[in-house]
Amino acid sequence: MAKQSTTVRLDGKLRKKVMREARRTGLNFSGLLHLLLGAYAHGEIQIGVTQYPQGYLEALAKEAGELRRLQRAGKTKRYGSSGELFDPK
Repeated sequence: MAKQSTTVRLDGKLRKKVMREARRTGLNFSGLLHLLLGAYAHGEIQIGVTQYPQGYLEALAKEAGELRRLQRAGKTKRYGSSGELFDPK
């Protein structure tokens, strides 16, 4: 099968991270893309994108603002660590 050249534009930092991981398994960038895209084309992997409705994001922003207001007013309980929060004694 004839191969066709394709250009992929990536952020430099992301490309460095990808290349570092690919080298650990003996792959080059092209080989990694062939594996990834081939697996995607055959349904072996799924890539999902989650988009939240605007109303949901607005509700989250409103709730975060209210929590911030309560925290500044000293009306919220403070925890020294996440362990203390989730480990009731």
